[in-house]
Order: sequence, then structure tokens, then C-alpha cells
Amino acid sequence: MTLAEASAKRIKELLFQQKMTQYRLIKESCLDKSTIQALFKGKTKDINLSTIFVIANVFNLTLTEFFDAPYFNKEDIDYI
Repeated sequence: MTLAEASAKRIKELLFQQKMTQYRLIKESCLDKSTIQALFKGKTKDINLSTIFVIANVFNLTLTEFFDAPYFNKEDIDYI
């Protein structure tokens, strides 16, 4: 799994937990709609830390809390 795929999985998990729509995430994060859609569709090869930071803030999470999911273990992430 790539870092972008793991990030998309984590964001979807957080959306479900907080009963938030993708639309609301886009509006509250002020990120471009195409950025979020490309991430969810698997078209993003790599994701910027600044993008994750903005998304984590929408969920009131620190970066540490955002990355505190089992699929971010170094054994599970493809680096190339």
C-alpha cells in the first residue's frame, strides 16, 4: 500500500466515524475538490504532508493522531 492509499483509507475511516461527508471535508478544509477526489479514486501517487495536516485539522487531530493507524506501519507502506 502506498502512503497516499493509506492516507485515503484513514480519511475514509475518519469520515465514517464522524459521520462527515466528502463534501463537508472539502468545504471545511478549503482544499480543491479535485485533490480529494483524486486521492479517493487512487489517482494520487504521493500526498503532501501539508495536505494531511489540513485534513487532520478538520478532524481536530494532530499529525501523530492521524498517523496512529495500523496501516501506516513501515512494513505495510510501499516506498516506491
